[in-house]
Amino acid sequence: MAVTEERSPAKVWGIGVRQIVYMALGAALYGGLSWVTNVIQIPSAGNVSFRPAIVIPLFFGAVFGPWVGLFVGGIGNLLGDYISGYGVYWNWDIGNGLIGFIAGLAMLNTWGRYNNTRNIIIAEVFAAVGVVVGIGFAAYNDIWISKLSFITANIGELVPAAGSDLINGLILLPILLVAYNAAMRRYGRG
Repeated sequence: MAVTEERSPAKVWGIGVRQIVYMALGAALYGGLSWVTNVIQIPSAGNVSFRPAIVIPLFFGAVFGPWVGLFVGGIGNLLGDYISGYGVYWNWDIGNGLIGFIAGLAMLNTWGRYNNTRNIIIAEVFAAVGVVVGIGFAAYNDIWISKLSFITANIGELVPAAGSDLINGLILLPILLVAYNAAMRRYGRG
């Protein structure tokens, strides 16, 4: 069986003009939407905000690939934090990049097509793993960076941030995937 261009490794791992456009658009969306909700802090959590915008790197990764997800998550988080006045926390930027990258690995099984329940579930699983790994990376690095105890990193950062991101991401991601699939079908690409 021949590998078509639609199902080639280049579609998953390649970076072309389209991916660069998606990177810029996604990072701007994630940064801007994060800025809007960064004022909604989760009670008793260390500088952790309620972020429905987490769906942006999850969606862009799942649909356009891991490199797009990495850029959207990392640069989008940097922009959102910077314009919110939080400053730059490289470990959280890398953690958000990991979220988008891991969500993008769903393309290895779905090829960016979410026209059935199986593929949407695959995207949800990769998104959940991405959130836990990315937020875990950021929170556990704060043990050294911010001199947090292991318990504080877990209870004060990992649990509230990952919990909020899992709830927001896993509810909103299938909605965006179904809407995107419907739009692609309408324009003859699905």
